Amino acid sequence: MVDLKALRCFVVVAELLSVSKAAPLLHISQSALSRQIQGLEEALGIQLFDRVGKRLVLTAEGEDLFPRAASLVDQALELSSRVQSMVRGEVGLLRIGATPQTIEGLLSGVLVSMRKKYPSIETSLVEGPNDYLLEQLQLGTAHVAIAALPERHDFEYKELFMGRLFAVVPAQHKFPSGDTADIRTLATHPVLLLRRGFMTRSLFDRACLAAAVRPHALLESDSTQTILSLADAGHGVAIVSSTAINHRAPTDKSRIVSLTLDGKPLGQMICAVWNPRRSRSSILNPFLRELDQHVASSPVYRQPRGRRK
Repeated sequence: MVDLKALRCFVVVAELLSVSKAAPLLHISQSALSRQIQGLEEALGIQLFDRVGKRLVLTAEGEDLFPRAASLVDQALELSSRVQSMVRGEVGLLRIGATPQTIEGLLSGVLVSMRKKYPSIETSLVEGPNDYLLEQLQLGTAHVAIAALPERHDFEYKELFMGRLFAVVPAQHKFPSGDTADIRTLATHPVLLLRRGFMTRSLFDRACLAAAVRPHALLESDSTQTILSLADAGHGVAIVSSTAINHRAPTDKSRIVSLTLDGKPLGQMICAVWNPRRSRSSILNPFLRELDQHVASSPVYRQPRGRRK
């Protein structure tokens, strides 16, 4: 086994062709440096230097090994530097899971800030509904996810904001006026829903069960944009989360109504979630800081949204 320290000693001596000049650069004595070179020659079974008068010269074997040894030393130093950067959370790959609406409304801005502050951190997105994201955390496919948690879980998490439930009501629909509406109001209206597995759908289903209502589902979709477009076209009431409507441009085709149950807003805490049974990457911390700052600085995450005109 070739010792990396001895290999570095060989490279520096080979560059300078002088033990006396190389020793101060390596912060060791000349005698210790000579022993390092001698030990390396014994380990390799070849002679690396010849002494011609007072000068050192590389042997044929030494000349052949010198550029290869220099490359190995450079790679080792680069590897060590990268590891230190990883420890400081300055470099690495972070796989982030989120729903399409969270990617559009929240993560797109966070990732811009991440690229500016931490250009050596790579990010990869895992897209899907809430339940799928939690599965990816279990599998290790995602390192962190922006998701709502079930009552029983074994994840670690950081609370971010309250995700509220909203109805996007077509302008021509016969729907009670006002910024809020009890979920029972939807009993006589066709609704446009996300598929099961999304937090929005789970929250809606639980509220309907508690209110003992079963609205007619006109469509169950994977796309928030699809159900919003259908609502704008007058086909039904779209049930969406605050994340989906926070950055929605005002329109005269529909209005936004906050859904309640017995006077209480319907919502669930959205968190940054990670799996404690998986090795926690040091680059998770800078991401959590950027995420927290983005949420704290944006008024749309600090309070429920009502009607938009």
